[in-house]
Amino acid sequence: MHSAYDDLPAEMKARLKDATAVHDFNKFWEMMRRDKGSRRPPLTRQQRAAKPPVSHPVFLTHPVTGRKVLYADPGYTVQINDMDAVESEEILSFLFVHQLQPKYRYEQQWSEGDLIMWDNIGTLHNAIADYGPHQPRLMQRCQVMADWIFQHPVKRVA
Repeated sequence: MHSAYDDLPAEMKARLKDATAVHDFNKFWEMMRRDKGSRRPPLTRQQRAAKPPVSHPVFLTHPVTGRKVLYADPGYTVQINDMDAVESEEILSFLFVHQLQPKYRYEQQWSEGDLIMWDNIGTLHNAIADYGPHQPRLMQRCQVMADWIFQHPVKRVA
């Protein structure tokens, strides 16, 4: 998302320079529920309360690279704050189409023993369920919690 930010039109960078957007886990969950064969139930009230919508800057400054990162995600971002719904939808649609271009994409062709690591701040990632239930996968996740990286404090959305 470093390169996706770099390639944005100057007018878009200026327009969204200080913008924040609402990210909602429920958007992702509902998208997963729509997948063929999904048996996931809707999130309960308690589950939604445990993962409430939050606002983040649309553009972050990466704490390691010092570069700007496009931090709006088609799986989670639902609204640009302080913008009417129509304008927000138009801009988010543009950003999502922009960041999903093949030139910003890496697709892993898995082989036994592969190990992948990525930077969650500067990368969109999406697992594709292209394996059967009889095919075991071992996945281990290590995550460094870095709340301090955001230029603005995380704001809970009511």
